[in-house]
Amino acid sequence: MAAVTQRIPNYLSGVSKQTDSKKLPGQVRECINGLPDVTLGMTKRPGFKFISKLKNTSGTDFSGTQLDNAKWFYINRDTSTRYIGCITPKVGSTNGSLYVWNADTGAACTITNGSAHAYLTGAKTNYDITTVQDTTIICNDAVTVTTQAAATDFVAQSRGTVLISLLGTLEASIQSTDFEIKLGGTAILAEKSSVQTCTYTSGASDDYDAVLTGLKNAIVAKNITGLNVDIYGTSLQIDYVVSGTRTPFTLEAKGGLDNERLTVFQDWASNESWLPPNSFHNHVVTIVNSPLYDEDNYYAKFVADNPSTGGSGYWKESLGNNQSAGLTAATMPHRLRNTGTNTFVFEVIPWGDRLVGDDLTNMHPSFVGKTIKKAFWHDNRLGFLSEDNVILGRAKEPFEFYAVSARTHTAGDPIDVNCASVRPTKLHSVKPARQGLILFSKNQQFIIYADDGPLTPQSTKIRPISNMEMSDTVDPIDIGTHFNFISKTPNFVRVFAMQPKGLGESPDILDIGRVVNEWITIDVDTLVASIQNEFIAMSAQNSNEIYFYRTYKQGEDLLMESWFKWTLPGTVQNMALDQDDMYCVTKQGNQYTISKANLTQSPDVAIITNAQGQKINPCMDLYAPASSVAYDSTNLFSKCYLPYANLTDQKNVVIVAGTTAAGTYNNSGFTITPEVGTDGTGTYFKVPGQDLTSNASNVYVGYAYNFDMTLPQVHYQLDQEGRTRDFTASLTISRLKFDVGLSGVLGFKLNAVGRFAGKKEHIGDNSTTDFKWTVNDLDYVDRNQVKVKVNNVTNTAFTFLSDTEIRFSSAPATGAAIIIYLDEWYELQPVTAANTYLADDVPLNESTVFTLPIHQRSKNFTLRVFNDSPFPVSLNSMMWEGNYSPRFYRRT
Repeated sequence: MAAVTQRIPNYLSGVSKQTDSKKLPGQVRECINGLPDVTLGMTKRPGFKFISKLKNTSGTDFSGTQLDNAKWFYINRDTSTRYIGCITPKVGSTNGSLYVWNADTGAACTITNGSAHAYLTGAKTNYDITTVQDTTIICNDAVTVTTQAAATDFVAQSRGTVLISLLGTLEASIQSTDFEIKLGGTAILAEKSSVQTCTYTSGASDDYDAVLTGLKNAIVAKNITGLNVDIYGTSLQIDYVVSGTRTPFTLEAKGGLDNERLTVFQDWASNESWLPPNSFHNHVVTIVNSPLYDEDNYYAKFVADNPSTGGSGYWKESLGNNQSAGLTAATMPHRLRNTGTNTFVFEVIPWGDRLVGDDLTNMHPSFVGKTIKKAFWHDNRLGFLSEDNVILGRAKEPFEFYAVSARTHTAGDPIDVNCASVRPTKLHSVKPARQGLILFSKNQQFIIYADDGPLTPQSTKIRPISNMEMSDTVDPIDIGTHFNFISKTPNFVRVFAMQPKGLGESPDILDIGRVVNEWITIDVDTLVASIQNEFIAMSAQNSNEIYFYRTYKQGEDLLMESWFKWTLPGTVQNMALDQDDMYCVTKQGNQYTISKANLTQSPDVAIITNAQGQKINPCMDLYAPASSVAYDSTNLFSKCYLPYANLTDQKNVVIVAGTTAAGTYNNSGFTITPEVGTDGTGTYFKVPGQDLTSNASNVYVGYAYNFDMTLPQVHYQLDQEGRTRDFTASLTISRLKFDVGLSGVLGFKLNAVGRFAGKKEHIGDNSTTDFKWTVNDLDYVDRNQVKVKVNNVTNTAFTFLSDTEIRFSSAPATGAAIIIYLDEWYELQPVTAANTYLADDVPLNESTVFTLPIHQRSKNFTLRVFNDSPFPVSLNSMMWEGNYSPRFYRRT
């Protein structure tokens, strides 16, 4: 047996659910509230600073279930205007409401039209929120998009035009000649019993006006009820309205020396040359072009210089008769517009109308009659996902989803493409990539791109790139060089990374969550990323846990990949990452709060600085200055009042902020685990023997949290990389030595096989069901730590009568050996080298080595590194010393 020592260089590899013999050096069984950093080692996560309780604009706290199951979102306009908001779900017949708070102050923002809005009819999973500059687009896929009702005032052939057209001939062609107009149709025949022929013979000096006046008089002379004739320049306009109802009629005309000087049409003209230079305002005519094809039709509308009288003006392309003018704005996505600091307007977006064409030449977007799942911005276009369609509006005109002209197509027109395949496809997310846009559906992924640059209606292509199954309720995220997405099985979550490649290649997809298989819970509903800090984070609204995956690359080399999780003092309703700041909305008991953590070891604004100038924020959650500090001179203690409701399931902490860097020691770094009291002012933490009123602005209250890392079994490493381990040898660990960076107190807990942290033994008599013990026998915190064995078999058929007594559901047999025990962890006291410290300084050491005596077979114990103080931890590496025996076999 040889005395050996080996080193674990760091603990940056995070959690692995592989067996200990397969774990790489640096991987652990569990890591709670850690933050791996390639520079500082495995550190204790930063504390979350309390910003505010969530209130409405009247100053009333939200409580109970008022914000449960809400859709949360984050708005970042700049470093001074950041907001967190939510949309509450529809409950019964009551629509949801929209709320926004300033993320840095917690102030409730004023939202015009934000309460119980008609568009807010969905649940959490129905909403999608996209923010660009000062506008946030809100989509609700519970609302079906509709179009405006089409006009019904147009009646075919109820209007006609008679135009005098010289077509290059002289005016003499209309002089001293005959003109004839025939008026017919069902209504005219019913009234007059025959087609009415109206004639006029022009004089030798007649001009346009004389001929038109003569024709008008001839028509009027027929006394056809409801028939009206007006002269506009070189044309007659005939309208037939009987008893207020437009009525169809037939119209024929001829005249001039060649009988070709009168051009007549009713609803359509063969080409533009038929259009008279003068007409009445809003006169719409269909230009047919080719009679064989409707696709080349378009509509011209006359715009009069004087709309009330008609006459001169111009023709422009128009919307067809009895066509819908476009989208119903109330059924389209709405916008939340930031109008000032802490003020917003929630409103209908002014979507552009369809101004030209018809349902064939300028069709409605494909989302009409369907729902819109998601909004996005790309290439100066606003886009939507709707089922298996991708729709982008006009370039540089985000709210326009119709073409400018039905006569020609331009590169800036809307884009509407379909990605249907043999698999069921319903798009739910989109991400930009260097190659184009990556589209995500539950069972398949696509890329939309153009070979020659920006997307246009003519150049846009779409093709599938992968067939991965993924969650359609949690959007994938962009981590800079690749995308991450999750897939939910019936029991747990898988996490994948996708890196797109060239247009002709499939992406690289890696199951990065394989190493923590079945560790991430199925209820995850939020996935966010910090590109700057190279990690992703996942949470669920019914859980207080956040799961992290962090990496560090140097060039092409992946130097660190680590899974770990954080536990917060309440359920995580929302989280948002902004550079080095992490915002969280949590629900503690009956209250909702916003808090913020700075992810750097030395934040710009730190509340504690030691004599060496090292800055820290305390490792406390919901830490905040006490709302007030009072001193009870009778009972000699300070009352530090809480700015929120006290949490009874957390470890209370009071800490005094300040700096000792200048040699001034005003209780800076003083900390205590206080008792709780209540009086007429509110709930307070009690600090005995200290009058803190003179330093009240530096008194902070909050809650401690545990840094808890469970180490794997130690194996002898047969190679330098630690990839080959000797799991068959006999290894006895004598001691462990931990190298620790800037840290406060560090503790260790050991669970040894066959050793109880406390126990009480009894003998059954077949009648007694109640068994007691004393606090000296079993000293525990939670009742679930108490275990029972009867004849060495675990028994759970008991209930607690008190903290020191249980009752079996049936009496143990006579002579049965009953053991009531704590099969828990022992606190181990490490040995540290002698050192010096400055009295009254903040209790932080730049570097420390802890020596931990073990003297156990490596397979007989489990060790946890533990810290529940409000000061940081930075674990660098570990060396173990022990005796190794290969059992007379040579390892080759």
